Amino acid sequence: QECTILKNSFTYSGHQIDRQSASGVKINDVCVIENSHSVATCSNSGAVHIWRVDVSSTGKNGMCAESESRQANESYRVSGASMIRRIDYRKEGEIIALSHFNTGSSSVLAFATEKGNIHSWDLRCAAEPFRFEIRPELGYLTTLSTLFDRNCFICGTSRGYLNLLDIRYQMSVKIWRHSSHSPISRLATCYTTLPQDKDGKTEFGTEPRPYIFMGCGKNEASVFDLSTASCRQCFRVLDSDLCYIDQSALPSECISMPELNAIPMPRNPDRPIASAASSASNYLFDNNNIQRDPKIASLMGRLGMSGHQFLITGGTDRCLRYWDFSSSSKCYTFSGSIRDQPLPFYQKVDVGSSNQLFICRQVPVPSVGEVESAKLPWKLQRGLIRPENNHMDSILDVKSVEFPTKGLLSCSNDGMIKLWR
Repeated sequence: QECTILKNSFTYSGHQIDRQSASGVKINDVCVIENSHSVATCSNSGAVHIWRVDVSSTGKNGMCAESESRQANESYRVSGASMIRRIDYRKEGEIIALSHFNTGSSSVLAFATEKGNIHSWDLRCAAEPFRFEIRPELGYLTTLSTLFDRNCFICGTSRGYLNLLDIRYQMSVKIWRHSSHSPISRLATCYTTLPQDKDGKTEFGTEPRPYIFMGCGKNEASVFDLSTASCRQCFRVLDSDLCYIDQSALPSECISMPELNAIPMPRNPDRPIASAASSASNYLFDNNNIQRDPKIASLMGRLGMSGHQFLITGGTDRCLRYWDFSSSSKCYTFSGSIRDQPLPFYQKVDVGSSNQLFICRQVPVPSVGEVESAKLPWKLQRGLIRPENNHMDSILDVKSVEFPTKGLLSCSNDGMIKLWR
């Protein structure tokens, strides 16, 4: 159900000062500064802004609360915003992604630039704690995420490479490449136990392990074990042309698990990565086809020892899908289907007891010739119908909210923000 009471409390327009063309400024990423009312934003102008949301407390009668005893009757409203800090890196192009984390002695904001560098910014001092340079043969940076232990970064590139960076030693630890060679559009990390491992019957045991949630490939999201680089769970959407084909007759790439292939790293950090450089020319020819394929641009989920285990994805096909880790029968699409379009159906593919592959078969809208003759007059003469509440453009991000009401926030490329509950 879409909620229509979402209201705009305040609009931050500080990035307008960075505008260099008539086309305006595009915000590429947003993150909240931990344990604060501050927000970090980055744009295509090469600037990072940290601004504080000013919140005032009022009583039910609109007057300011005077004592803590009235705290239960207080409400909060946004009274404005003020920019705290600004950093300009336009010499390195756009700022692609942001990530913030706190340690015992620092508050670090990391951001990736279009040039292929990952910079850091300690909000408690003026020095730059660390800086990474991504090899150009790996492609340009597309996404960035902080690992659960706050000691490492994981970043993805436009050529499907995954680079693990150690903050303590300031070096690249490991490089993999996704088997699809597609751009990595979204990354998230966690340290937990998957539902299929909780009974202890799999080879992975019941102990928590580091996992990476990845949006990569042709309209698919996958969960990889970082310690073994193996894919444990994959959620894939098939083309509508394959919706009625039997599972045994599907192409092998539709019913096989994706892989992360380790890339050997040279001992001399100044030398190029041979395997990556040799495949650069092939990527130039295949890039146009890769960019046209639908992809997962946003994901969020929940994993733990109790409660529902799920993943919600959104992408360039304008659909929001709920994937349940335990059963394909509990998966469904709650936004993006066109009126009169048959509901998609979900299936599980047998890939072993330790791993799981769920596929979604999206049924196309039937043409007039495919509609039953008895239902055709009703369809053509039904008059005005309620407009769809789906997104009309690519879904760029999804986030869960707990206050003031539980729901899901989704935003699309056309500037539309929807609250689902």
